[in-house]
Amino acid sequence: MYFIDTHIHLQAYNAKTAPQIISEAAACDVQKLVCAAVTEADWQMIGGWAEKYPQAVVPAFGIHPWYLETLSNGWQGRLAEQLERFPQALIGETGLDRSRNPEPEPQAEVFRIHLELAEQFDRPLLIHAVKAWDWLEAYWPQLRERRFVIHSFNARREQLDKIIKAGGYVSFSNSICRNRDFAALAAAVPAEKLLFETDGPFQGPEGKDSHPCQIAALCAKVAATRPEPAADLAARVYMNSLRFINV
Repeated sequence: MYFIDTHIHLQAYNAKTAPQIISEAAACDVQKLVCAAVTEADWQMIGGWAEKYPQAVVPAFGIHPWYLETLSNGWQGRLAEQLERFPQALIGETGLDRSRNPEPEPQAEVFRIHLELAEQFDRPLLIHAVKAWDWLEAYWPQLRERRFVIHSFNARREQLDKIIKAGGYVSFSNSICRNRDFAALAAAVPAEKLLFETDGPFQGPEGKDSHPCQIAALCAKVAATRPEPAADLAARVYMNSLRFINV
């Protein structure tokens, strides 16, 4: 079985370096890692890994809604330059998060710019959505025109149905296994829209760091809720991942 980790933060691991994680991922058949930025300070580092490990690291450039205070003038232009420099790059991590701020602005403005760049460069979006589903209502029509994923989905069936209706992908990390409705949610995602990720090093199982080599176990847990063997699900999700990242 082969896998693609569609959302990882190689820059956030403390105990192991990025080259170690990349090597270990390859050894357990995780063939590609989509490395997502959260601040502009990440972009150069992630771009360097993508150049050094072009078969393994797929870069994603963006600004996470938790870190808007790090923005400096001209960031939009510099993000566009990164997307021009790396034609394989995705856009993200971006999104909306009500847990840190009860008001939508300035998150909405920054998210809107990411959406505009996704349209301009025809790139997939890695979207973070936490306690902000009502804020997303205004964006579903625009998102229907784009390739997007709600990463590390861990909400309710109502929100899942809205993603599916908008044509989005749904990515599960280990966090979904702690959802009270895990079995029903895991079974409800259309087979052609399911992705796997670690969000590493975050959201690991049982208090551990998340690691790409844990994806096979996650696949087995999700497969147990669905009418197909784990090997068949892994093959399907692998092809979904390639289609999403446009490889």
